[in-house]
Amino acid sequence: MTAVLQRPTRRAISDLPGPRGVPGAGNALQLRNTRLHLTLEHWARRHGPVFRFAIGPMPVVAFAEPDAINEILRERPEGYRRWREVEDVFREVGIHGVFSAEGGEWRTQRRLAVMALNTNHLHRYFDVIRVATERLRGRLDAAARSGESFELQRAYMAFTTDVASALAFGQDLNTVEHESELQGHIERVFPMLSRRINAPFPYWRYVKPPADRAAERSLVEVRRAVEGFIAAARARMERRPELYAQPENFLESMLAAQREGRYSDEEVFGNTFQMLLAGEDTTAHSLSWASYFIARDPALQRRLAAAAPVIEDPETTFEYGDAVLRETMRLKSVAPLIFVEPLEDVTVAGVDLPRGTRVIALTRYAGAHGAATFDPERERDQKRFLTFGAGARFCPGRNLALLEARTALAMLTRHFEITLDPAAPPVRERFGFTMQPTGLRVHVRARS
Repeated sequence: MTAVLQRPTRRAISDLPGPRGVPGAGNALQLRNTRLHLTLEHWARRHGPVFRFAIGPMPVVAFAEPDAINEILRERPEGYRRWREVEDVFREVGIHGVFSAEGGEWRTQRRLAVMALNTNHLHRYFDVIRVATERLRGRLDAAARSGESFELQRAYMAFTTDVASALAFGQDLNTVEHESELQGHIERVFPMLSRRINAPFPYWRYVKPPADRAAERSLVEVRRAVEGFIAAARARMERRPELYAQPENFLESMLAAQREGRYSDEEVFGNTFQMLLAGEDTTAHSLSWASYFIARDPALQRRLAAAAPVIEDPETTFEYGDAVLRETMRLKSVAPLIFVEPLEDVTVAGVDLPRGTRVIALTRYAGAHGAATFDPERERDQKRFLTFGAGARFCPGRNLALLEARTALAMLTRHFEITLDPAAPPVRERFGFTMQPTGLRVHVRARS
């Protein structure tokens, strides 16, 4: 008898399982932006690793399986782009840059970002990280002396804002020691972008809720600060013309390239703005989640304290600290979702996706599903570790982010003990373009 080869079944989007929606709105009424990742992960557990839903009339396909997600991410940027809504929203608010760019425009801007953030510069950048870390230690010392409940995440956000502004723009803001309104303004911009990207229609063109009005006011203030960074950098380069040949930070590199006609004022501004947002947000949230796990586990905290070195340069290793950070990023990824669409008709995991189909990759779910307990010594499957993306569009600031987080974590665990504030509400996950903890308040005690 001749064996009959079974071809894998190919399915249309309409064949996929998914949550029941309502005519016209689809599943939009079931989606809260601040809990978007949690809702999609719940649907993945209920309907399987590939499912469909709808935002208004727009069908969306979600993939929650590592092989399918890696296949998609490896094909960027030739095979996939971010949702077109991402570029549209960023352009509309005037902050379009390398994150939201596509195609040839992305390649040009990406090259400069990679050059500015590559590992060859980490030794020069470490001095900035060291200074910011010492300031963070001073802020934690003050919290320990006061004995009061301390909002650790805000301190981390000030720390990463200072590092980002110094490295990318040559500006020492020192928001760790002197809190700036700029930090609060930045925190309001990201959630507004997320709301608009995931909205079933452009509601803000007709009516703006209070949160959007507040975010737009904050956007004006951040824009004013960024324009000041650019003006200061231009003045500095006019005083020191050698900086055009050997720029010392990302902004100076942009301005040097602009002098050669490669970038417009809009591109310089958009990339400067995006560097400030990205540098402040993701690393601070990862540090906050790591501190959450540490504060709940005295034994883990003691082991980290025993292993933590005095980090004197980028080559200093802290292997157990790195393991804690990577396990944190696996379970509490600050980028739990990636939004893409195929540029041509394609088949993924047996599902036919017409060109332009909106796709969401559930990267956190793919890494955490089936192994949801915190274990820094866990053997890692690299294809499941998707916090920094994969393929050509992986995060270019990955090494810098890990150096920042490693240095801050070593300082924290060498010098302090932290415990969750029992009077504070439970720590929750909040999605707003990135995923962050809410209600993370701790008590800090100097380690004897």
